[in-house]
Amino acid sequence: MPAASPASLALAARLRQYDEAELAALIRRRRVSPATLDDLFDLAEALLDDASIASAVADLPRASLAALATAVELDPDGRGVALDTLATRLGVPSADVVAALTIAAERLVVVLDDDTVLVPSAVGSALAGRGTAGTPELSAFALCDDPAPSPLRPVDADDIARLNRVAAEHAFECVVRIGEITRSLDREPARLLARGGVSLPDARRVAAEAAISDEALADHLTLARSAHLVADTSDELIATETAERWRAQPFGDRWATLAVSWSDALPDPLRVELARRAVAGAGDRTAELVAWLYPAADALLTERLDALDRQAALLGITVGGRASTVGAALLSAGSDAATSALAPLLPPEVRQVYLQHDLTIVSPGPLAAELDDRLRGIADVEAAGLAGRYRLSADSVTRAIARGETADTLTRFLAEISLTGVPQPVAYLIDETARRYGSIRVGMLGADEATDLAATTSIRSGDPALIDTLSVDATLTPLGLTRTGPHRLVSRLDPSLVLGTLIDARYPAAPEDGEHPIAPARASRGRGRAPGTRVPATAASAGDPVLEAARRLHGATSSADAAGGDAWVARQWELALRAKLPVHVTVRLPDGTERDFDLEPTGIAAGRVRGRDLAADVERTLPISSIAALEVPE
Repeated sequence: MPAASPASLALAARLRQYDEAELAALIRRRRVSPATLDDLFDLAEALLDDASIASAVADLPRASLAALATAVELDPDGRGVALDTLATRLGVPSADVVAALTIAAERLVVVLDDDTVLVPSAVGSALAGRGTAGTPELSAFALCDDPAPSPLRPVDADDIARLNRVAAEHAFECVVRIGEITRSLDREPARLLARGGVSLPDARRVAAEAAISDEALADHLTLARSAHLVADTSDELIATETAERWRAQPFGDRWATLAVSWSDALPDPLRVELARRAVAGAGDRTAELVAWLYPAADALLTERLDALDRQAALLGITVGGRASTVGAALLSAGSDAATSALAPLLPPEVRQVYLQHDLTIVSPGPLAAELDDRLRGIADVEAAGLAGRYRLSADSVTRAIARGETADTLTRFLAEISLTGVPQPVAYLIDETARRYGSIRVGMLGADEATDLAATTSIRSGDPALIDTLSVDATLTPLGLTRTGPHRLVSRLDPSLVLGTLIDARYPAAPEDGEHPIAPARASRGRGRAPGTRVPATAASAGDPVLEAARRLHGATSSADAAGGDAWVARQWELALRAKLPVHVTVRLPDGTERDFDLEPTGIAAGRVRGRDLAADVERTLPISSIAALEVPE
């Protein structure tokens, strides 16, 4: 840790007033690495680092930069300047100054106290070095009154109609693709790399199953994360419980969830400016507006805003940089208005399909969510989208029967939704699969029999030829099958694993009827979670390093408070001693009175501190428990 400074000790004292949520928000806004934070002094030093301050300033919009630059100009020593004085110099109302500086205050670049604004001297010193590395000097923004880029011309009705058609296509496609991403992660979570990001094999698998490019996956995942449809655990990217509920909603509600999460991710000043200009058909000067609004933007901010721009295009909020009617409604009137604007642009949901002799099922339009969900349970998806395509197979029907369907329920459901009846090949497939299902039964051996056979699982069939096939199948060798009779095999492995392996190998296996039914478990998943298990978003966020750091910092502060502040005083004294900084101490005397000392720390041990009294030039030893307050003068 760098040597402490008066500014860092003072800032650490201010940070003691923050709760966990405020600390987490500050760490995110200032892009501080949570791994480097052991206590509030570490956070204070990180916030006062020159590079960190420069990054925080790069995130500020034009109005905040102008107010900050003018405050530094009026108060170069960092002692504070009245808001009224600052407002007068800027020529704007005090309320506008407060609004502009609130953004800076959230990043602890300035401190707002009642009617005064204070720019810490460390911040002023760091900003004084701007302009030496190709960045504009802060003074360039003081009293800056360059006009914003003017709104572009509206376009004609035909162009607006075309733009809206494209926007609706993009919106539909985005919702479908994110739905497929959540289903893919439902089936198998993606491994996260220690350095961040999804492992390449899993990223390619998810992208392929969602039918998007590898490059587009990142933006789709960002939208899904923002909407809490997927979440990071300590080592995996998973689909949350929210995703399942989201997929069951009408299309407009699903789109609105994503659109609102995108809007919430916009910096407030940019959202306000875009809302002012949200006119359907307005042209493509958004890039100029962003450059004007954030003149000090660094590469990280530019990259984040570029990503938001790409996500807006995915959602149909913009097309070619122009706001669509839907996007204009979202920005200016909210998600309900946007959903209403989107609805007439979309094809209506359908509730019937074409069931064909080649075992394919084709939807003539976007299928209602509950029908799509059930069809996925009995058929494999070949194409998701406007005209969905599914394919029945012995495997898919077997899976459906294993989940409780019967030949009758499957045939009745397909007959209800089919515009072409139930073709004979489909009926035959269902009947034959149902007849064969369960010709292999997997169950748990009784305690006595398991001991005798040194096994736990029984695999039986009334067809000796099928038992012969299982016993010689090389793909089943890991199960360690042992034949005990013409109709039975046994295994030492768990019944659920044996059942899952047989199903994966395409055998008509089913759990043995009994008091304790088993469910198949696939060894291929191997990540400590049963197939189809979802984790709540709140549980997944428990592995968030920022939240963990905020909890750790706040917990350390609470412990110090609970101990009467002794731990906090001791930590301040140690840092002042290391940095050779004088301290102002208020001591509580035995008679209840208090006395102030200006001391130069010389030591700390056994619950006591030593320091040279700068007024009397003598060394004093004080119990830490008697110190009522300790400050390091700047």
